[in-house]
Amino acid sequence: MRWRVREHDGVVSRKSVPLKLLAILAAIVLPPLFVAGVLAWRDDPLSATDRSASPLLTSPTPRTITDERQVRIMATALPGPEVAAGPARGTITAVGIAPGDPLVDGAILFQVDGVDRIGFASSIPFYRPISPGTEGPDVVELHRLLVLEGIIDEQPDDPGTATFATGQAIADFAESLGAERTTTFDPGLVVFLPAPDLVAASVSLKVGQPAPAQGAVIITTPGTVTSARLASGNQEPLNFAPGVEYIAVVDRDEFTVETATQSIAGTDLPRLRAPGETERDGIPALIRRRTPLQALAVPSSSVMTNAAGTLCVWLAEDGAYRAATVTIAGARGGVTNVASGIAAQDQVLSNPAQVMEAPQCP
Repeated sequence: MRWRVREHDGVVSRKSVPLKLLAILAAIVLPPLFVAGVLAWRDDPLSATDRSASPLLTSPTPRTITDERQVRIMATALPGPEVAAGPARGTITAVGIAPGDPLVDGAILFQVDGVDRIGFASSIPFYRPISPGTEGPDVVELHRLLVLEGIIDEQPDDPGTATFATGQAIADFAESLGAERTTTFDPGLVVFLPAPDLVAASVSLKVGQPAPAQGAVIITTPGTVTSARLASGNQEPLNFAPGVEYIAVVDRDEFTVETATQSIAGTDLPRLRAPGETERDGIPALIRRRTPLQALAVPSSSVMTNAAGTLCVWLAEDGAYRAATVTIAGARGGVTNVASGIAAQDQVLSNPAQVMEAPQCP
């Protein structure tokens, strides 16, 4: 069909083109124009989509692996010996012992009306006044106490009998504690300690309170631990590397960990203290490898595997890449610790999955 043109007063007019012809022209012309417009709008050239990712090489970072973690020790303990008050009347004017302090023979535990009360692990408690002429096993213990306090140089030939010299020593002893000088020993000056080398766990003595009644418990001591299992200090499970020895650290003391049972070794239990009153959730502790592991840290993306579970990394070598089988010592935060298989001077391919067609381990 041809165009038919007419002029009317300088204006050109055309008869309408059939709609079918317009539709055909639009179908032929518009798609190429649309594609051209889209390509002109893209920032990157089309050829860029055909490129592989650039290789990223990383030098391994030396790292010391201790596996140190916070844990709690859930210990079961038999109660420890208790220290009871002796006969004393008056007001407590001073307290010389606190939780954690050792209970040593001759140490001042507290004062009543300004007179010291000392602890002593005698074979039997002092239960009666002792003066010249008194005989018995408690007299033997009194002579031992007087030697300990430096009142006398040595025990007499017959330590079971109090003599005139014993009476003079008793007077010196009472005076040294702030009591009136007398040749008769007052059993209330000495607090019986049920065992030597104890440590105070709790002390129920306060200045200004009346002296405790005879037999009242004034000091408790830690119990004997019979079992101690480990519990994680956070929400993570408590795991141990196979074949690695671990220790637990409590109050700077080290204890062997039985990894199979996740507990403190039985041979070390006698050294482990019992939980304190504020440690109902367990004794706070740290666990770590007995011998730290020297490892090399690499990006976790560099570690590949195969169907058999073998792990490897790819090393740059002579313009190519070589697979090196590795053993792993844990991973965290996108970093994997390699225990063996690579050296610090190696160059590790960090993105083998983006660079290589088949990065699986051989």
